[in-house]
Amino acid sequence: MKDWLTWLLVLVGLAYVISAHTSPPTVALPEGAAAIPRNRAAPYDKPAAPLQPPAPSAAFGGYPCAGGDCTQDIAGYRWARQDGIIDPDDCTGNSGAFIEGCRVYAQQRGTGDSAATAESRAMPQPGARPAAGYGS
Repeated sequence: MKDWLTWLLVLVGLAYVISAHTSPPTVALPEGAAAIPRNRAAPYDKPAAPLQPPAPSAAFGGYPCAGGDCTQDIAGYRWARQDGIIDPDDCTGNSGAFIEGCRVYAQQRGTGDSAATAESRAMPQPGARPAAGYGS
């Protein structure tokens, strides 16, 4: 009989400890006092930075230049002009940008542009947006 009383006291004690740690303490306000609204932001809440449009990047013949540097594209373009490349599938090189420059020249030659007109159209234009369908 004494055993059940011990267990009852243990259970009541555990219930008290659990309820004391899970529910927030209630504070009685003095008569006539109003509760202060919680309108402060947490210290880690910072206002979001305003959105800014992305900086325009340089493009060469409709292809974006990596990091705004079109030197490889220009080198590929000049190589294709020097070697008389007219088929974009004949373009090879060590970098994608070099091959893109070569392809720009070959595609423009295929449309009947003179070499001078094709080169002036292909030269990098800061702020120019890359053509849609890049990489296709």
